[in-house]
Amino acid sequence: MDNYLVDLKGLGSRIKELRTSLNCTQEKFSSKINISTSYLALLETGKREASIDVLAQIAYACNTSIDYLLFGTKEPLNDQNNRVFQALCGQFSDKDIADALSLAEFYLKNLTG
Repeated sequence: MDNYLVDLKGLGSRIKELRTSLNCTQEKFSSKINISTSYLALLETGKREASIDVLAQIAYACNTSIDYLLFGTKEPLNDQNNRVFQALCGQFSDKDIADALSLAEFYLKNLTG
């Protein structure tokens, strides 16, 4: 039987990468997922294991899968784009988002023409 061991340093690296892609400090992110900043720092350095509840909170907050957190299975580009878009939507007004989408639509339509 194969053993699947979690690489804690890899897990921590992925958590940090996701957190920074959301432009969150450790303080802001730890508050968002209801853990202490010091515990998040230990997770990010691979010095502590995360409970399934904490992994679920991180996955939900970062719009990713627990599989990606644990094993580093590459996220499809569409999922990455969706995660970044969702994070940005939380930082701007609905009008700002609508304006940005109009600009993006204009840009994309003119790439091929």
